[in-house]
Amino acid sequence: MTPDINRQNVMQVATAYRGQPWICTVYFVLHAGRFYWLSLPERRHSQELAEHPAAAIAIALKQDKPVIGIQAEGDVSKVSDLEEMEAVLTAYVKKYGQGDRFVERFKADENKHTLYCFIPRNIMLFDELNHAENSYQEIGVL
Repeated sequence: MTPDINRQNVMQVATAYRGQPWICTVYFVLHAGRFYWLSLPERRHSQELAEHPAAAIAIALKQDKPVIGIQAEGDVSKVSDLEEMEAVLTAYVKKYGQGDRFVERFKADENKHTLYCFIPRNIMLFDELNHAENSYQEIGVL
């Protein structure tokens, strides 16, 4: 079973900096196997990612019992490539109905938000419904 991750609206992003963990919740889209979100650069997670780009994410796919979710570890970067940005923001606008002027504002250096990209190195599926005997397993690229 490949979970339909883009049906979910939020994911948790975990960072760690100087031995202190932090977790936040962001709206996201999954595009070409990568996870994207918009955030303000002054947010704690954004500042920590600027110093240390390693992060982890978690997305609850089914919250009632039996539980299904994914967790992944990887690296985060800011998106500045216009072609990538346009493709991602098209999906973001379709999903949330906002962000339609992001690329235009980016070109004019007028954005308050930054587009971030999480590239997973390791993705784990926790699925008590379909895999009760082995509920925690590595899944490949999404």
